[in-house]
Amino acid sequence: MHEQGKTGILFIHGILGTPEHFKPFLLLVPKGYSVCNLLLKGHGGSVRDLSRTSMSEWKQQVSEALDELSESCDSIIIVAHSMGTLFAIQEAIRRPIDELFLINVPLKLHITFRLIRTMQKVYTGRIKPEDEWNLAAQKACSIRIEKNVFKYLTWIPRYLELFSEIRKTRKMLGSLSTKSHVYLSAYDEMVSVKCGKLFENNPQVSVKMLNNSGHFYYSPEDQYIVTEDFSRMICNKDN
Repeated sequence: MHEQGKTGILFIHGILGTPEHFKPFLLLVPKGYSVCNLLLKGHGGSVRDLSRTSMSEWKQQVSEALDELSESCDSIIIVAHSMGTLFAIQEAIRRPIDELFLINVPLKLHITFRLIRTMQKVYTGRIKPEDEWNLAAQKACSIRIEKNVFKYLTWIPRYLELFSEIRKTRKMLGSLSTKSHVYLSAYDEMVSVKCGKLFENNPQVSVKMLNNSGHFYYSPEDQYIVTEDFSRMICNKDN
């Protein structure tokens, strides 16, 4: 038997991402909660490590983590960023999840010049100390940078799988009945703000715009918004 009323939180990062992305939220989780901050397979290592994994393995990891939390918790919250939000939405449609907290949901993509410049700077490591946007992107990448650019071609299957999951998740949105908090960044380098329109007819979903943030960088004002909303969600869960 598990402790009645216990809440579990699953954190899911995005492709190339890191569990460190959720550090501001982890500091706000009350004692007594069960927390699983996933490191998806192939992340935190080399370029080759990522190429040897698959989207199905990541989805299996998420499913198994939720199974484990369900054994000891009465309610479960999923907090996710980027690709991780696709897994969160799919799982919430498949099984009972109490709430979703989703940041930069990539249901519509747009590739910006800023993204190309960011990729170049992270690859070369030539980032000035005052360049907060690109430093955030560098910090958000858990893969060790390798100078042989051709090695990155082995990631093509992972991104093709990602595009497939985006299409699949868009088709499933009409079945989402879980209370969800969605945050989109006005200056996101790869996710279109038009994603918000995909949720506008769902009364269970609230959408907020982070007006001074990107995919990886969050302004102090926007960081305050998401952490305050997260804390409020937790407080409501406890009451």
